[in-house]
Amino acid sequence: MIDPSDVAVRLVDPQEAPLLIGLIRRCYGETYIDPTFYDEPSVRALLTSEKLHSIGAFLASGELVGHMGITSRPWGGVTADAGMTLVDPSHRGKGIARQVAVGLAQESVVLGLIGVHDYPVTVHAATQRLAKGFGVDTGLMLANMPADVTFQDMEAPAPSQRSSSLMRWLPFGRAQQRDVYLPERYRERLVSLYAEARLPRSVREADATVSAQPSELEAFLDTRRKITRIGVTRIGADLGARVDAETRAAAEGGAIAAHVDLPLSDPGALFAAIALRAVGYSFAGLLPEYRDGDVLRMQWLSVEAHASASAVLSSDAIRAIEVFVLEDRAG
Repeated sequence: MIDPSDVAVRLVDPQEAPLLIGLIRRCYGETYIDPTFYDEPSVRALLTSEKLHSIGAFLASGELVGHMGITSRPWGGVTADAGMTLVDPSHRGKGIARQVAVGLAQESVVLGLIGVHDYPVTVHAATQRLAKGFGVDTGLMLANMPADVTFQDMEAPAPSQRSSSLMRWLPFGRAQQRDVYLPERYRERLVSLYAEARLPRSVREADATVSAQPSELEAFLDTRRKITRIGVTRIGADLGARVDAETRAAAEGGAIAAHVDLPLSDPGALFAAIALRAVGYSFAGLLPEYRDGDVLRMQWLSVEAHASASAVLSSDAIRAIEVFVLEDRAG
């Protein structure tokens, strides 16, 4: 272990963009999931804009040896996405990741966030173990990572197929009480997750009607991952048809997977899951306080989008999540 006093954990300055790029190269070579992070002006602009809050671990020499990032979402809110967990291969196993994780928690509180969502990969167990005993694993996104993403000097098999990512909730503050409408098929699972995460939620029922107004969607194609992401801001009776059309169009454009985020504050969520299952979607997971409340993420995969059979899962609880997700997709 490195003496904590020998490591300074602080925000990465925009002018230190080359240090972050260098660390990414030492960890991923040229295969990092977002290619803009190899471009110095782009990284500097991202850090300057504060869309990315970059927490780094620096040695006394000034070398950047560890990192985690908090990425804000376009619509703001009281949560954000965490990720970019990096530890220099020559300094792994020395407690650096945990020091940076503490820094991430402290920065989240400074930013007024009540929690962040993290997405540990299943190619290795290191990031899965990082929040052991603190975070709550809420789902699994199948085939979320391209097969060509490689992890330098990791004791993990190189995936021959796309690999999956966990969905994890890391709480740093108290969430407000909310009313939620839970699809019957997933109610027991979601209630259990709420209890584990200690989130104050009241499960409500709704009548048998869905809004006559058209659904409102926001669609975005992640070309690197080949995944289309569809955010639902209003659920209408046309949701299944609308999502099906978006999915087909995205598949024609090269997407091999799709994610739909359903707002659980909308009474239509009770029926939306049924409509989405009818067009090939299944359970991915729960994202608490993701956008104006909680979101149920559902996923679609093309026949080409097989997740790697060599997944590394670090606990029985995570294996149980995998079983639930795969069984829901199959049935």
